[in-house]
Amino acid sequence: MDLENEDKLTKEYLKGFFTGLSIAVVFIVSFVIIMHFRINSIVNNMYGNKELKASAASFDSKEFDEKLNKVKKCIATYYLNETDESVLVDGAFKGIMQALDDPYSVYYTADEYESVTKSTDGEYDGIGVVITEDDDGNIVVKGVYDDTPAKKAGILENDILLKVNDEDFSGKTSSDIVAYIKSIEEGEFTVTLRRGKDVMDVSVYKETIEKPTVESEMLEGNIGYIKLSEFDGVSTNQFSAALNELKESGMRSLIIDLRNNPGGRLDVVCELLDLFVEKDKTLVYTKDKNGDGEKHYAKYDATVKDIPICVLVNENSASASEVFTGVMKDYGVGTIIGKKTFGKGIVQQIMDLHDGSAIKLTVSKYYLPNDENIHGEGISPDIEVADDENTADIDEQLDKAIEYITGR
Repeated sequence: MDLENEDKLTKEYLKGFFTGLSIAVVFIVSFVIIMHFRINSIVNNMYGNKELKASAASFDSKEFDEKLNKVKKCIATYYLNETDESVLVDGAFKGIMQALDDPYSVYYTADEYESVTKSTDGEYDGIGVVITEDDDGNIVVKGVYDDTPAKKAGILENDILLKVNDEDFSGKTSSDIVAYIKSIEEGEFTVTLRRGKDVMDVSVYKETIEKPTVESEMLEGNIGYIKLSEFDGVSTNQFSAALNELKESGMRSLIIDLRNNPGGRLDVVCELLDLFVEKDKTLVYTKDKNGDGEKHYAKYDATVKDIPICVLVNENSASASEVFTGVMKDYGVGTIIGKKTFGKGIVQQIMDLHDGSAIKLTVSKYYLPNDENIHGEGISPDIEVADDENTADIDEQLDKAIEYITGR
């Protein structure tokens, strides 16, 4: 199950001249209708929803087929531009999910689904950079991961990516360049970049990158500090390794920083909570539209105990971050410091459509050990501390956590 809220995928838009626009819209709407019932069938088979059965049974498929064939004939005869039926079908599926008016329920094309799967696993095929577009439309390197092809090639933060091989990416998006690199076969290729006034070519290659989700350090006073950016498939091992290193270095207390953490996988957050909560205690449970669900329990005795723990959160700490925060708060394991969390208390499930594509549907609510669902509400910290934007060189929330732990 996926608790993640952030889609990083580029939306696809259908383009056409005004002359053929109305016909194309009708065609897409027609596809939306038929795909709606196909998806209903998939969900019905999985969950046995009688309401969906009745809706599908009342649909006149013969009338729809006649109308669809007429629209297709009109397009073939009169539409001014070339059409790509696969793009129209993908657009129809996206339209269905958008019609649910739920930002967390989406349709993934086969390529998008592959990217999402690798993203939640914490791995992806690439060169090891974080890129974005600046205000001038340049594709800028915002970060370079250690021990990656990009790092070895000498690519630096703030470099501007201009070309990959002979493909010019001026005026294009970061998603365009990611897709292009993904399509490159094995072996070296050339990246042209601008650094200041200099333009240079570097040779680089592509490999499977494990995304770093954990940063850690020992603060003054033997206070361990771990920042977790997401709950991905690689996060359990990365967090455990950081924790063990801090223990071996004499850690006496711990600060876990979940600020701006958008969430991630439910199984991963439960694995991490196992480190702090005693065996057999309830971590989180879910309920679907029929009141059914599942409970997740701590599987092992806590290995981190008898030391002060603070959890830092803010308004961008969401989903799996809130599960972690809520459990630590409900059991009194950690003191929560910062700002009220985002408030995402619903669970999504990805359903494979068997052609490489998939849909992600909101299927249930989750409840914390105290039986609270925090959707739309968030979790209030034990100690509220604002982070003053005018004091960029001062971290008031972290300072408060250090002060609190030191004073205990």
